[in-house]
Amino acid sequence: MNKFTYRTEQYFGSKKKICTISWKGHGEVNSEEIRNWCIANFGKSGYQEEIDDSLWIDNIEKDEIMLCREEYLTLFLLRWE
Repeated sequence: MNKFTYRTEQYFGSKKKICTISWKGHGEVNSEEIRNWCIANFGKSGYQEEIDDSLWIDNIEKDEIMLCREEYLTLFLLRWE
């Protein structure tokens, strides 16, 4: 059984695609470990003024994160699946 479900969707009003990864209902997932890994690899969550973009969004309280670049989904799955 997979620990994660994910979907890629077009960000409203943009050509950018967002990958939402969820682990809701999968008790074996350590949310804090995922948060720390994302910070180490992508920097802080949300908009980063120095690059005028967001790399990832922390929504761990809902058991999910959003990755703001499609290639990050592959990196995430290689690490966590």
